[in-house]
Amino acid sequence: MAIEIQVKRNEHIDKALRKLKRAMAEEGVLREVKDRSHFIKPSEKKRNKSAQARSRAAKEARMKKDGMM
Repeated sequence: MAIEIQVKRNEHIDKALRKLKRAMAEEGVLREVKDRSHFIKPSEKKRNKSAQARSRAAKEARMKKDGMM
């Protein structure tokens, strides 16, 4: 999973860093590092997933109620 950024001659270093950050975000590198920074028990993962689903469903219900959907 190597990310390579081609830097052109006389290209500003800030532009190259932005390219690198964008490529890392697309590959999901930072998300994976964040996820692996500490251990989360499988039961806690399941609880978080269901909480997110409940939140998403509640938001959809509010949107339908307000006539936005």
